[in-house]
Amino acid sequence: MPGGRLRTLELALRLAPLVLAFSRDDSKYRRNRGRLGSADERRMRRNAGRAVAAFIELGPFFVKLGQVLSVRPDVLPDPYIAEFSKLQDEVPPEDFERVRPLIEGELGGRLEDLFEEFDPEPISGASLSQVYRAKYRGEDVVVKVQRPGVEERVREDAAALRSLLRYFGWLLDPSIRFSLASALDQVESTVYEELDFRREASNMEALGPRLSRRGVIVPRVHREVSTARVLVMDYVPGIKVTDVERLDAAGVDRRRLANRLERIFMEMVLSGEAFHADPHPGNIAVTPEGRLVLYDFGMVGRLDRRTRLSLVRLYSAVMEGDPDWALEALTDLGAVQPGADRRALRRAMELMLEEARGESLNAQSEVEELLRVAGRAIHGFPFRLPRELVLYVRMVIVLEGVCKRLDPEFRFLPVLSSVIREEGLESEMYREEIRRRIRRLVRSIEDALELPTLIKERLNEDGGGRAGGGGCLLPGALAGAGAAGMAAWSLDPGAAPALLAIAAAALAFGLAYCAARRRCAPVP
Repeated sequence: MPGGRLRTLELALRLAPLVLAFSRDDSKYRRNRGRLGSADERRMRRNAGRAVAAFIELGPFFVKLGQVLSVRPDVLPDPYIAEFSKLQDEVPPEDFERVRPLIEGELGGRLEDLFEEFDPEPISGASLSQVYRAKYRGEDVVVKVQRPGVEERVREDAAALRSLLRYFGWLLDPSIRFSLASALDQVESTVYEELDFRREASNMEALGPRLSRRGVIVPRVHREVSTARVLVMDYVPGIKVTDVERLDAAGVDRRRLANRLERIFMEMVLSGEAFHADPHPGNIAVTPEGRLVLYDFGMVGRLDRRTRLSLVRLYSAVMEGDPDWALEALTDLGAVQPGADRRALRRAMELMLEEARGESLNAQSEVEELLRVAGRAIHGFPFRLPRELVLYVRMVIVLEGVCKRLDPEFRFLPVLSSVIREEGLESEMYREEIRRRIRRLVRSIEDALELPTLIKERLNEDGGGRAGGGGCLLPGALAGAGAAGMAAWSLDPGAAPALLAIAAAALAFGLAYCAARRRCAPVP
């Protein structure tokens, strides 16, 4: 049996009991609309814990998939989200005897000739790569190396999962199957980007100058000894951002550091087109002088101006409790499918916002609490969340967790509001919203002004070209009412009085016109 088919069979046997347990849990979660008793909650968490353990054992692609699913409440019930959010990208190191040939093959020389020193013990390891210390041209550097064979395993696992979803997806609810397929697409593209270290080097060189102006250190890349699978950078030591004891000993103000950390990341998102999307504790350090150091730019998100404004609109809609505005923002972000039941989705948004207002956002985690509330409302709706939006949500959740470790009293949302105002995005968003509403009002009025012509054409059709056709009055009234109804359907609430007045006038015109034709019809 070829390797690909063998792997598919292995995954099918390993995943089958997990999928069946998930399917039962998901059905119960839907029936109870996310309201679970303590026994159900514990059972779902146990099942989710088994799934997380299996994903870790199954390899890097599943680790990345689990991390993406941890921010997809449309796919996973809340107890599963809670367990998958604990999934860390840390795995045992690869044997150096397998790593050495990869480095030498990529750089075209013996390790001893390329580096003055090279420590074979890795200082960190993840599912896709591991990092070593070395000395290059008299400077201390770190060497990031792709794990041997990881790219082939990722391609094999991605293909196997697609095959399993195609043949056995019927075990899952159709909406879950749809959302899971979109999640697979996102994971595959993200992993391939992370596996290309040339892209990471470009990310560091692009973001480095911007971040340095904010006092953040980004290690310098040594391009001459870097390839798609090996990346050599300056060694910049620091205190791990969550090592609170060492930070306190160094005299670092942790409360101030937490606020600064969020501001830096949110400014990256809201003021530029690229942002570091993986702020877990291993990627952030603090120098003894209190400067931030950012590592690992393999996962970088990019948001254009329109997406940034849509995110601000969504945030404002949540804060103001406006379901229509929230649904519009999600539509602009590309999250709502064209064929989705918008009435049902609007009702879900309404319930979510009502619950968010009823819940105290002074909870231990504001962002996770909002995600939990959203999960109960939108779970089961078919979403195709854009990759960049998923990266943003995951970044925010991880970042909030780091800030909470630094300062247990940290509040994420007030800092975010401050950054939005300072960047001028709130004013820009409102100006754009006014322009949008004016454009929609103009289109609605133009459509309404066409009603008399449409009614006249309809009357002529119904009259068969004869004045005083017997079916003139009723079809004319229905045509006018139908046209008015269609125009009002896409109406902004603020434009309703004007458009409905025009629609009523057009309807009256249609009835009067029809009646006049009946009165003036020649006597046969």
